[in-house]
Amino acid sequence: MSVLTLVRHGQASFAGDRYDALSPRGIAQARALGAWWRERPTAWTAVLHGPRSRHIDTAALMLDAAGVTLALRLDPGLDEFAEGEEILAAAERHAGRPMAGPEAPAMADQLKYYEAAYLAWVRGEIDLGERAAYAAFRARVRDWLDALMGQQGGGHNTLAVTSAGVICALACEVLGLDDTRWTELIRVLGNASVTEIVYSGSRSTLKSFNGTGHLPQGLGSGI
Repeated sequence: MSVLTLVRHGQASFAGDRYDALSPRGIAQARALGAWWRERPTAWTAVLHGPRSRHIDTAALMLDAAGVTLALRLDPGLDEFAEGEEILAAAERHAGRPMAGPEAPAMADQLKYYEAAYLAWVRGEIDLGERAAYAAFRARVRDWLDALMGQQGGGHNTLAVTSAGVICALACEVLGLDDTRWTELIRVLGNASVTEIVYSGSRSTLKSFNGTGHLPQGLGSGI
Protein backbone atom coordinates (compact mmCIF):
# COMPACT_ATOMS: atom_id res chain seq x y z
CA MET A 1 0.00 0.00 0.00
CA SER A 2 1.28 3.48 -0.92
CA VAL A 3 0.17 6.91 0.26
CA LEU A 4 -0.06 10.22 -1.60
CA THR A 5 -0.34 13.16 0.80
CA LEU A 6 -1.52 16.34 -0.91
CA VAL A 7 -1.02 19.78 0.61
CA ARG A 8 -2.70 22.88 -0.71
CA HIS A 9 -0.36 25.87 -0.73
CA GLY A 10 -0.65 28.56 1.94
CA GLN A 11 -2.83 31.58 1.26
CA ALA A 12 -1.78 33.45 -1.88
CA SER A 13 -2.03 37.20 -2.50
CA PHE A 14 -5.51 37.40 -4.02
CA ALA A 15 -6.19 40.70 -5.80
CA GLY A 16 -2.66 41.85 -5.01
CA ASP A 17 0.02 42.95 -7.46
CA ARG A 18 0.99 39.30 -7.91
CA TYR A 19 -1.31 36.43 -6.96
CA ASP A 20 1.49 33.85 -6.98
CA ALA A 21 3.10 34.91 -3.70
CA LEU A 22 2.31 33.74 -0.21
CA SER A 23 0.60 36.30 1.98
CA PRO A 24 1.81 36.73 5.58
CA ARG A 25 -1.02 34.40 6.59
CA GLY A 26 0.10 31.88 3.94
CA ILE A 27 3.66 31.90 5.33
CA ALA A 28 2.33 31.32 8.84
CA GLN A 29 0.09 28.48 7.58
CA ALA A 30 3.00 26.68 5.92
CA ARG A 31 5.13 26.98 9.04
CA ALA A 32 2.28 25.81 11.27
CA LEU A 33 1.79 22.69 9.15
CA GLY A 34 5.51 21.95 9.31
CA ALA A 35 5.56 22.41 13.08
CA TRP A 36 2.65 19.99 13.37
CA TRP A 37 4.52 17.41 11.31
CA ARG A 38 7.63 17.86 13.43
CA GLU A 39 5.65 16.23 16.24
CA ARG A 40 4.55 13.44 13.90
CA PRO A 41 7.66 12.34 11.99
CA THR A 42 6.82 10.76 8.63
CA ALA A 43 9.17 8.83 6.36
CA TRP A 44 8.35 10.39 3.00
CA THR A 45 9.97 8.75 0.01
CA ALA A 46 9.59 11.87 -2.16
CA VAL A 47 8.51 15.49 -1.72
CA LEU A 48 7.08 17.04 -4.88
CA HIS A 49 5.78 20.52 -5.62
CA GLY A 50 4.15 22.32 -8.51
CA PRO A 51 5.94 25.04 -10.51
CA ARG A 52 4.37 28.10 -8.88
CA SER A 53 6.13 30.22 -6.26
CA ARG A 54 3.34 29.54 -3.76
CA HIS A 55 3.95 25.79 -4.19
CA ILE A 56 7.72 26.06 -3.86
CA ASP A 57 7.65 28.42 -0.88
CA THR A 58 4.98 26.43 0.96
CA ALA A 59 6.99 23.24 0.55
CA ALA A 60 10.25 24.85 1.67
CA LEU A 61 8.75 26.59 4.71
CA MET A 62 6.85 23.48 5.70
CA LEU A 63 9.85 21.15 5.52
CA ASP A 64 12.08 23.62 7.32
CA ALA A 65 9.60 23.87 10.20
CA ALA A 66 9.24 20.08 10.22
CA GLY A 67 13.00 19.61 10.41
CA VAL A 68 12.98 17.51 7.23
CA THR A 69 16.01 17.70 4.92
CA LEU A 70 14.64 15.59 2.05
CA ALA A 71 15.26 17.29 -1.31
CA LEU A 72 12.31 18.98 -3.00
CA ARG A 73 11.45 17.93 -6.54
CA LEU A 74 9.63 20.05 -9.12
CA ASP A 75 6.77 18.25 -10.87
CA PRO A 76 5.05 20.29 -13.64
CA GLY A 77 2.11 17.88 -13.50
CA LEU A 78 1.11 19.54 -10.22
CA ASP A 79 0.47 22.91 -11.86
CA GLU A 80 -2.93 24.57 -11.32
CA PHE A 81 -5.53 25.08 -14.07
CA ALA A 82 -4.88 28.87 -14.13
CA GLU A 83 -3.38 31.75 -12.20
CA GLY A 84 -5.41 34.16 -10.10
CA GLU A 85 -4.86 37.00 -12.55
CA GLU A 86 -6.10 34.86 -15.44
CA ILE A 87 -9.26 33.93 -13.56
CA LEU A 88 -9.89 37.55 -12.56
CA ALA A 89 -9.43 38.64 -16.17
CA ALA A 90 -11.97 36.01 -17.22
CA ALA A 91 -14.27 37.22 -14.43
CA GLU A 92 -13.99 40.74 -15.79
CA ARG A 93 -14.99 39.58 -19.26
CA HIS A 94 -17.74 37.36 -17.91
CA ALA A 95 -19.24 40.01 -15.60
CA GLY A 96 -18.66 42.95 -17.94
CA ARG A 97 -17.11 45.09 -15.22
CA PRO A 98 -13.56 45.83 -14.01
CA MET A 99 -12.03 43.69 -11.28
CA ALA A 100 -9.15 46.07 -10.53
CA GLY A 101 -8.62 49.78 -10.05
CA PRO A 102 -10.97 52.37 -8.57
CA GLU A 103 -14.07 50.70 -10.05
CA ALA A 104 -13.25 47.25 -8.67
CA PRO A 105 -15.95 45.67 -6.49
CA ALA A 106 -15.41 44.96 -2.81
CA MET A 107 -13.32 41.88 -1.98
CA ALA A 108 -16.37 39.75 -1.11
CA ASP A 109 -17.94 40.55 -4.48
CA GLN A 110 -14.66 39.95 -6.28
CA LEU A 111 -14.60 36.46 -4.84
CA LYS A 112 -18.12 35.82 -6.10
CA TYR A 113 -17.20 36.96 -9.62
CA TYR A 114 -13.99 34.90 -9.40
CA GLU A 115 -15.93 31.75 -8.54
CA ALA A 116 -18.56 32.44 -11.21
CA ALA A 117 -15.78 32.67 -13.81
CA TYR A 118 -14.17 29.32 -13.11
CA LEU A 119 -17.57 27.65 -12.83
CA ALA A 120 -18.41 29.02 -16.29
CA TRP A 121 -15.05 27.66 -17.49
CA VAL A 122 -15.95 24.17 -16.22
CA ARG A 123 -19.23 24.36 -18.17
CA GLY A 124 -17.33 25.37 -21.31
CA GLU A 125 -18.98 28.79 -21.47
CA ILE A 126 -15.77 30.84 -21.28
CA ASP A 127 -12.04 30.27 -21.64
CA LEU A 128 -9.18 31.25 -19.36
CA GLY A 129 -6.96 32.90 -21.92
CA GLU A 130 -4.42 30.44 -23.29
CA ARG A 131 -5.16 27.83 -20.63
CA ALA A 132 -6.50 24.39 -21.48
CA ALA A 133 -10.20 23.61 -21.24
CA TYR A 134 -11.48 21.90 -18.11
CA ALA A 135 -11.72 18.46 -19.76
CA ALA A 136 -8.05 18.65 -20.77
CA PHE A 137 -7.07 19.79 -17.28
CA ARG A 138 -8.92 16.87 -15.69
CA ALA A 139 -7.32 14.45 -18.15
CA ARG A 140 -3.86 15.83 -17.36
CA VAL A 141 -4.43 15.30 -13.62
CA ARG A 142 -5.72 11.77 -14.29
CA ASP A 143 -2.61 10.96 -16.31
CA TRP A 144 -0.40 12.31 -13.52
CA LEU A 145 -2.07 10.05 -10.97
CA ASP A 146 -1.86 7.03 -13.29
CA ALA A 147 1.87 7.63 -13.74
CA LEU A 148 2.41 7.89 -9.98
CA MET A 149 0.44 4.71 -9.32
CA GLY A 150 2.35 2.95 -12.09
CA GLN A 151 5.68 3.30 -10.30
CA GLN A 152 7.20 -0.10 -9.63
CA GLY A 153 7.06 -1.50 -6.12
CA GLY A 154 4.86 -0.59 -3.18
CA GLY A 155 5.34 1.35 0.01
CA HIS A 156 5.73 4.77 -1.62
CA ASN A 157 4.94 7.69 0.69
CA THR A 158 4.78 10.79 -1.48
CA LEU A 159 4.16 14.33 -0.28
CA ALA A 160 2.96 16.76 -2.97
CA VAL A 161 2.34 20.50 -2.61
CA THR A 162 -0.04 21.89 -5.21
CA SER A 163 -3.26 23.88 -5.64
CA ALA A 164 -6.95 23.40 -4.93
CA GLY A 165 -7.99 22.56 -8.49
CA VAL A 166 -5.48 19.72 -8.76
CA ILE A 167 -6.32 18.27 -5.34
CA CYS A 168 -10.05 18.35 -5.99
CA ALA A 169 -9.62 16.80 -9.43
CA LEU A 170 -7.59 13.98 -7.87
CA ALA A 171 -10.27 13.44 -5.22
CA CYS A 172 -12.90 13.26 -7.96
CA GLU A 173 -10.82 10.76 -9.90
CA VAL A 174 -10.36 8.29 -7.05
CA LEU A 175 -14.02 8.59 -5.97
CA GLY A 176 -15.44 8.50 -9.50
CA LEU A 177 -17.17 11.89 -9.13
CA ASP A 178 -18.36 14.02 -12.03
CA ASP A 179 -17.39 17.59 -12.86
CA THR A 180 -20.16 19.18 -10.78
CA ARG A 181 -18.65 17.65 -7.65
CA TRP A 182 -15.28 19.24 -8.47
CA THR A 183 -16.90 22.65 -8.21
CA GLU A 184 -18.39 21.71 -4.83
CA LEU A 185 -15.09 20.44 -3.44
CA ILE A 186 -13.02 23.40 -4.60
CA ARG A 187 -15.32 25.78 -2.71
CA VAL A 188 -14.38 24.27 0.64
CA LEU A 189 -10.72 23.22 0.31
CA GLY A 190 -8.67 25.25 2.79
CA ASN A 191 -5.18 26.64 2.46
CA ALA A 192 -2.43 24.44 3.93
CA SER A 193 -4.98 21.61 4.15
CA VAL A 194 -3.99 17.95 3.99
CA THR A 195 -5.67 15.35 1.76
CA GLU A 196 -4.59 11.69 1.59
CA ILE A 197 -5.01 9.11 -1.16
CA VAL A 198 -4.03 5.49 -0.60
CA TYR A 199 -3.38 3.19 -3.54
CA SER A 200 -2.11 -0.23 -4.49
CA GLY A 201 -1.62 -1.26 -8.09
CA SER A 202 -4.49 0.27 -10.06
CA ARG A 203 -6.77 0.65 -7.04
CA SER A 204 -7.04 3.90 -5.08
CA THR A 205 -9.31 5.60 -2.60
CA LEU A 206 -9.57 8.73 -0.50
CA LYS A 207 -8.34 8.32 3.07
CA SER A 208 -8.90 11.94 4.18
CA PHE A 209 -9.89 15.26 2.66
CA ASN A 210 -9.28 18.89 3.62
CA GLY A 211 -7.72 18.31 7.02
CA THR A 212 -6.97 21.65 8.72
CA GLY A 213 -6.95 20.70 12.40
CA HIS A 214 -3.20 21.38 12.53
CA LEU A 215 -3.74 25.11 11.92
CA PRO A 216 -3.99 27.34 15.01
CA GLN A 217 -7.15 29.36 15.46
CA GLY A 218 -7.20 32.32 13.10
CA LEU A 219 -5.05 30.69 10.40
CA GLY A 220 -7.72 28.67 8.59
CA SER A 221 -9.41 29.16 5.23
CA GLY A 222 -8.34 31.67 2.55
CA ILE A 223 -7.66 31.25 -1.19
